[in-house]
Amino acid sequence: MKRIISILLMAAMMLSLFGAALAEEAAAPAAEYIPAPAVAGPTEYLNPVFYKNENGPTIGVVYTGVILVDGLYFKDSNNNQELDPYEDWRLPVEERVADILPRLTIAQRAGLVINQMMASPTAGTYEQALNEDGTVNMSQLITITAVNANSEENLGQNSTGAILGNRSVAGVLRKNTDIKTGVLFNNAVNQVEEYAAALNGEVAIPFNILSNPMNAGYPGSNGFAAAAIGDGNYDAIKRFAELDRVVWNAKGVDEMYGPQIDLVTDPRWNRNSGTYSEIPEVTAGIATALVEGYQGTDGIQDGDVALIMKHFPGDGAAENGFESHNAAGQWRIYATEGSLEKYQLVGFQAAIDAGVAGIMPGYSRPTLDARSATQTYRGVEFNAAELGNAYNPDIIGKLLYDVMGFKGFVNTDSGIINGKAYGVDEENTTVAERYAMIIEAGSDTGANGMDYPAVREAIETGLVSQAALDRANTHRLTALFEMGRFENPYRDLEESQAAYDAVAEEIAALQVELNNKSVVLLKNHEGALPLTDTSKKVYIASFTNQGEKDETVEEWKAIFEEAGYTIVRKAADADIAFLDVVPGSISNAANWMNVLDLVEDYDVPARGGSKDHSKTGDTATMTSLEDVGKIPEIAEAVHANGGVVIAALNCSSPWILSNLEPYCDGIIAQYSSSKQAQWNVLTGAYNPTGKLPITLVSCNDVIAVNDVEIDGVVYELCVSPNDVPGYDKDQYIDPEILAKVPGGSYAYFDADGNYSRSGFGLSY
Repeated sequence: MKRIISILLMAAMMLSLFGAALAEEAAAPAAEYIPAPAVAGPTEYLNPVFYKNENGPTIGVVYTGVILVDGLYFKDSNNNQELDPYEDWRLPVEERVADILPRLTIAQRAGLVINQMMASPTAGTYEQALNEDGTVNMSQLITITAVNANSEENLGQNSTGAILGNRSVAGVLRKNTDIKTGVLFNNAVNQVEEYAAALNGEVAIPFNILSNPMNAGYPGSNGFAAAAIGDGNYDAIKRFAELDRVVWNAKGVDEMYGPQIDLVTDPRWNRNSGTYSEIPEVTAGIATALVEGYQGTDGIQDGDVALIMKHFPGDGAAENGFESHNAAGQWRIYATEGSLEKYQLVGFQAAIDAGVAGIMPGYSRPTLDARSATQTYRGVEFNAAELGNAYNPDIIGKLLYDVMGFKGFVNTDSGIINGKAYGVDEENTTVAERYAMIIEAGSDTGANGMDYPAVREAIETGLVSQAALDRANTHRLTALFEMGRFENPYRDLEESQAAYDAVAEEIAALQVELNNKSVVLLKNHEGALPLTDTSKKVYIASFTNQGEKDETVEEWKAIFEEAGYTIVRKAADADIAFLDVVPGSISNAANWMNVLDLVEDYDVPARGGSKDHSKTGDTATMTSLEDVGKIPEIAEAVHANGGVVIAALNCSSPWILSNLEPYCDGIIAQYSSSKQAQWNVLTGAYNPTGKLPITLVSCNDVIAVNDVEIDGVVYELCVSPNDVPGYDKDQYIDPEILAKVPGGSYAYFDADGNYSRSGFGLSY
């Protein structure tokens, strides 16, 4: 009897609870479904529709519906009219990613692994993107190919076919457009992606637009470093990033293929001009400021730009300056014990500590032979396999993630699959196998080649383990969720333009400030600068590796004449000779070792070119500064008048100045700085504060490359190690060599007794 009573009581309780649940469900408001705004397409541009949550994200849709629950809007990205966990923006990102992952098709999972290398609108301006009647011309934004076909002719980059057929969900923008064109392009590619998902009954993955840095109006990267060193802080750099973030976000460009934070340690390396100096602490400070400015300090969120800093673990230690975009430059040389930790990784560690979203490994690979010393990092010995970085689990899985504590995603450099898979037997491995190798090694996305079938093959045949694929897709999806792309990948035309307009004046002012601060006063013999006496007669000449540039001369003529100076055609008639000096010929594909002398028709040992840097036994003739022999003649003529010679030098490389500096009374070093900024320093309108970011080389003796036999193998070794920055090289160079060079140092020593080491710069 007691058992019967107990059962009856339990049943009554269950009925009571069930009834309460029914009553609660009846009281709860039913979810309202708002159908997708569009069905047909996607050959015509359609304006997105926005649903704004008062205390939550805005929902933007074209081909997907919207679910309204408790007064809140949610994107029904798979159009099943149900609020799935991954669609609920109230849930943690980890839960949303875990829910969406098994819903993706193989094609979609493959699409997350590859970025289109070229994805840019045809139109460069808003007007070019419009038809005569003012409507948007979709074909000026994306190539229109067959809508439903998967045939190969429809799989070209920046096309509807690439999205519909390949399920491509990312592309690299290569054109710096105005705000409204950027908005239209972003909306167009996302519209097509959303249509593809609706067409196939899939989850709509937002199309992610990436780009290399677009710093129009600012000095080059080394100019930023020159400014920061002069300031003694990184405030202006951080403010630049904060303002630039507004511009990128307004266009819908949410990830940057950069910045490049390789440390400069080999002076011949052709990518030195794109770095942020040879000083580890400066690179670290700038890296931190850029992460905080573009991404904030609380992880990437809606409105941020995710940085993908490169080229991990630093390509600056290039073998004698050869560059890894060609096979001839595939090796990094760590000749100096402790150089990886002391120099190369300082900037990357700072970026990781600041929370950088992405890391891009370079193409190059380390040596394990007698050219390199054993390296450690945080007590862990680092003897990575001789594999290119993206294929190298010692570099990605062990060093980057395990030792350095990176938490974001790895985006490989483009083109890693074919021709740059250093250390991998390309002849005996398939494309699918190489894709599998980089994913297994720790890379998540970015490998280009548009070979989506090969990625699907790698997945479907088990070449890629489920764990590695899940990790790669999880890393990419996590970033997209955190940045709000799933809720709203679209941009509103007028709101974006207003956002830019609100900061345009501050951007212009900061451009002026950073350009001024980027100019370095390198020499000022007997106070030749600033130029103040406008009654003087001026002779103007332009020097490049391809001869005089008439337009450059005309620009400077206009500047001097506007100030009141008289322009003369002959140096013998001048009180001032002004030389605009822009050396060149530093290349990643030249068939000679890069030359830092300012020379014309200079014979150097010829080498094998892009695949082989060994000497051929022939000679090649190169020019870094045409007509350089005229500089002494100009100087002699002007000095005979009691005048002065002033040069504005583009320091795109750490040039050897022995054919320029002795003939000049004043020299300013500029880093793609504006002519107005150069003029401001030349005239004293701005008292120079810029400091050298990279040490200028004394002479060829300190960078000589000799054949050295070690353990029966002959290597070409530089007398100053490839992995040590210029300011610190003296301690590693044979004292007998230094005893014979001007000033006894790796750093250039000028006629006034100054060393052009990083950190040097004069003021008035």
